[in-house]
Amino acid sequence: MPVNREIELKGTVQPEHLNRLKALPAIKKRKVGRAHSTKLMTVYFDTPDRKLRRLGLSLRVRKAGLAYVQCVKRVDKRLGGMLARTEWEGPVPSLGPAISAIEDKRLRRLIRDTGMENLQPVFSTEVQRSSRTLEFGDGSTASLDIDVGEIVAGDLSEPICEFELELETGAPERIFELASEIGKAVPFRLAALSKASRGYAILTGDGPQPRKYVKVKLAKDATVEQVLTELVQHCLDHLQANEAVALKTDDTEGVHQMRVALRRLRAALRIFKPYLPRDQYGWAVTEAKWLTDELSAARAWDVFTDEFLAPVVRLYGEEHGFDALVAAVEQARQQGRQRARDAIGTERYTEFLLHLSAWLSSQAWRDQPVTERTTRLLDPIGDHCVKLLQKRDRNVRRQGRDIANLSETALHELRLAVKRLRYAVDFFESLYPKKQAKAYRKHLAGLQDGLGYLNDVAAADTLLRELALTGRDQAAPVWAHAGGLTVGWHRHAAIAAKDRLVKDMAAFLRAKPFWRGA
Repeated sequence: MPVNREIELKGTVQPEHLNRLKALPAIKKRKVGRAHSTKLMTVYFDTPDRKLRRLGLSLRVRKAGLAYVQCVKRVDKRLGGMLARTEWEGPVPSLGPAISAIEDKRLRRLIRDTGMENLQPVFSTEVQRSSRTLEFGDGSTASLDIDVGEIVAGDLSEPICEFELELETGAPERIFELASEIGKAVPFRLAALSKASRGYAILTGDGPQPRKYVKVKLAKDATVEQVLTELVQHCLDHLQANEAVALKTDDTEGVHQMRVALRRLRAALRIFKPYLPRDQYGWAVTEAKWLTDELSAARAWDVFTDEFLAPVVRLYGEEHGFDALVAAVEQARQQGRQRARDAIGTERYTEFLLHLSAWLSSQAWRDQPVTERTTRLLDPIGDHCVKLLQKRDRNVRRQGRDIANLSETALHELRLAVKRLRYAVDFFESLYPKKQAKAYRKHLAGLQDGLGYLNDVAAADTLLRELALTGRDQAAPVWAHAGGLTVGWHRHAAIAAKDRLVKDMAAFLRAKPFWRGA
């Protein structure tokens, strides 16, 4: 069973757009030979407690014509918007698994240790696949498979209507460029989930689940360029992992985590700005900011509803017009969610993902004059992260020394400085002893929480003024008194929060940066 490196980009399309996709000039001009169609029946196997799934493996046997092919896949990483997977594939005699056919001894042992006798079919797919071979101007080659069919798990099923671009030889960025051309003529969405992942989701009945940011563990000998690639890719993965939650559910974490991913993406780009061509940096930051702004209304009303309005409603119930305020806020909240979903559904969003992914995979920042500054991309990251951390640490200390007397505007600026420092710490702390970084990070978290609350209190007035302007008449809204009580309650709470913040800043100013002496 040979080992292959699979790099593919998957997009979901509407059935009514399939004929247009197949006839696109962008595909026709690159097609080599004739398209061919095959019926594929695939059965996925696992143990009842999903041991293979937990190991990051999928085991399937596919029937194509009279042949049976077994495949084991492991997702290694993402390359831009594409999945980069290792697969072991080979012929087997029937539609059942044959573990002895796997040549890799470690993999064979790993699957056998899960309990061979417990392997069973868990779900299946049946698709009609239309395949084409493509060749690009630089000699790169790829396959285009268009699949139409369904996934079946027990009594449940989901339709499949998607295309896969799989790199065979050459440069991965050609895949992104073609996908971008396709997107200008045929609307599609980048698919973050494989057929196997979709099958498991149907099987378990789990809807989309939000995913929080997981810190990156950097290699100590990594170069600046390698860290740039890894951090931006990690933020892209985090963004896409929460897309379905924002689109398909009312879970507030979907939009929240997408905004966290975008803020971290902008923070990472800002860190490496000195090494990047100005136009490339400007485009990426502009598009990330556009999407952040489109998601902002949903997040603002989620915070107001759950963290500001809810505790005050518990005190007053429906008195003083709170029922009217709750209704008005909920309407604004739903409008914010729809605005977020509309943005995620745009061609601009898909193009943002494709363009940024192509930028990563091609390392496009190398396309600039060689200078002393740009050559630092090849330096070890350890030579640079101390300066990056020190700069952000100094900014927080300088801005925060007189925190008790800062205006709302100055507190807002301090909050941004703390965030930038916190993101830099999250990015680089894996390069330092864990114990040294823990206390410092705890101080930062307290500052960020306190400053965030004060900022939300300051923003509450603006939100309610905007809400009042949506009314049809010029009279004060019936919920005006309830709105005043809500803001007043939190402004009173902000006095104590400000006192705690002053103490937290004093403790931070005494804290020793964990990178000193490193």
